[in-house]
Amino acid sequence: MFIKNYSEFVCILPQFMNPLPDVENPRSKIWSASFRLDQDVSHLFPYINATLDEALYYEKPAHVRFLLNGYRCFLYPDSAAVHFFESKAAAKDFIAGFIDFLNGVEDQKKNIKPNYDQIKPIPIIDILKILPKTNCRKCGYLTCMAFAAAIMKGKAAADKCPGLALPISENAVYPVFDDTGNLVNSVSLQINTSKLKNQIQKQHEQILKLEAALRTDQQNEKTMDSPRPSKNTDFGLTNREMEVLKLIAQGYTNNEISGMLFISPHTVKSHMIHIFNKLGVNDRTQAAVLATQSEII
Repeated sequence: MFIKNYSEFVCILPQFMNPLPDVENPRSKIWSASFRLDQDVSHLFPYINATLDEALYYEKPAHVRFLLNGYRCFLYPDSAAVHFFESKAAAKDFIAGFIDFLNGVEDQKKNIKPNYDQIKPIPIIDILKILPKTNCRKCGYLTCMAFAAAIMKGKAAADKCPGLALPISENAVYPVFDDTGNLVNSVSLQINTSKLKNQIQKQHEQILKLEAALRTDQQNEKTMDSPRPSKNTDFGLTNREMEVLKLIAQGYTNNEISGMLFISPHTVKSHMIHIFNKLGVNDRTQAAVLATQSEII
């Protein structure tokens, strides 16, 4: 077994969560845990990045973020932080499975093609500088600031912005391995992908034309008196509540929404309460599902 034990276990209630009505909802998932591993696991980062679809591998400081059994994990070379638990006991119970997961990745390394793609630490304000700042929403985000935050976190690609200028240069990074198969260096070479992008764009346009023709044929086959489903109401949500609801549906936390919309976490929580009341739901997942089904986001 690669990892045998852990130490320095700490489980706290984050300061930004206080005060929280834990008495009213004793099973709220609010506790954060951290602990130290007895081995350096940094060599597993590319394998975890390849194994889990939503993993994010950061260059500085070197760590990988991922979801495991519904908990948000931040794994560093010899330590880890995990959020959010309903109790300290739940946090301790989770760690055993967490270590089993890491040992499993270690055992299966030879069967996994590592993914060395890393997220570089680019300040959000620098990303915002290259965006048009029109909040056109064509990228799928409410604001250019929200889109910039998604790029910074590796959740969105910059080329989703139609107003973004063409890059000055493009580089491909190739790994350099030692005799044992460990990554020891990398070589960056300039490339030109414009020809490939043009080919892909032409194929995409052709696919859109074929899809449009197919939809036209399908519509012509339908009877003219076929009733059309009517969209549901917007449930009386304000513009700000709609913004918060869309970010909730995209999986952002209260703190992330607070930063994107420049409002306090308390205000975000207040908006969420109003949203839940207006939609008649009890949690974030129900709100996101109902909003999607009702086509209000």
